[in-house]
This record gives sequence, structure tokens and C-alpha cells, in this order.
Amino acid sequence: MQLKFDWQIVLENLRNGIMVTDVTLEGPEGPRIVYVNSAWTKMTGYRRDELIGKTPRILQGKHTDRAVVGMLKEKLLNREVFHGQTWNYKKSGEPFLMNWHCYAVYGDRPDPVYYVAEQQDVTELEALRMKERLIVNPNDAVALSFFAVLGRSDTTEKNTQ
Repeated sequence: MQLKFDWQIVLENLRNGIMVTDVTLEGPEGPRIVYVNSAWTKMTGYRRDELIGKTPRILQGKHTDRAVVGMLKEKLLNREVFHGQTWNYKKSGEPFLMNWHCYAVYGDRPDPVYYVAEQQDVTELEALRMKERLIVNPNDAVALSFFAVLGRSDTTEKNTQ
């Protein structure tokens, strides 16, 4: 018996968030979202119907590193794979540290058909790393800044360990 392969089942069951956009990089709005998987909606708190046709900029906010976003555009325009990390924001307004890879999908054409972004919320993993930094140096500016963005007082835990 031969099973019919269904990409939708695969995409919906991946653990990483997947976002697919059109290839519009120029102009003030940038690319438009055409698909997000379930892991992506869980990570961000947005529903699909709130996102389709919107720009990924919906996730950006006060602490989003514009240089990283600029590098993303530059890499895609040069037909390169992008890997980066920056603060983004959930629908609730809560910041999260997002790590992602983004690349073009070409199909049978010489020009990109879609851009795909594989995204992960690495906030808790990075929080552990920053707590370790604070144990070594309670005045570590990078770690203190990390927790300031989160609005968390994790820095006080180092004194109780």
C-alpha cells in the first residue's frame, strides 16, 4: 500500500514555527504572510486569520534589532540564507527572543517563489545562560539588559543560590 504524501500534515506537526511569505521585499510594507503553522501560532499567540496578508513586522517592537532585520533583507536580496536572533513580541505584547533561519524557495523558476522562515522562541534557554553570567558577574550589563527587556527580576535569584 502506498501512502499519499501530504506536506500540510508535515508542516502542521513540526515543532519549529514556520512562516511563509510572498517575495515582496521592496516598499514600505515588505513581504506578506501567506502561511504559518500551528507551532508558529502557539509561539506568538496570533491566529492564522489575523496574519494572512499581513507583514511579519507585526512581531516587531521597541527592542527589535533593526540591524538584524536589515541583514535579513540584505541576505534575501543576495540569494543567501539568513540566520539571526532578535527580540520580537507576541500578540499579548510580551517580548520573546526569536532565533530564525530564512531562505528563498525557488521551485522550477529562476526567481524566488516564497520565503520560508523557521523560527524558535529561545527566551527560556537564553535566560538560563544569562543567569549563569550573573552568577559569575552580578553586574553583567548584557544579562541585566536581557532581563530588563523581559521585565523580570530573575537577577534576584542569583543571590539565593
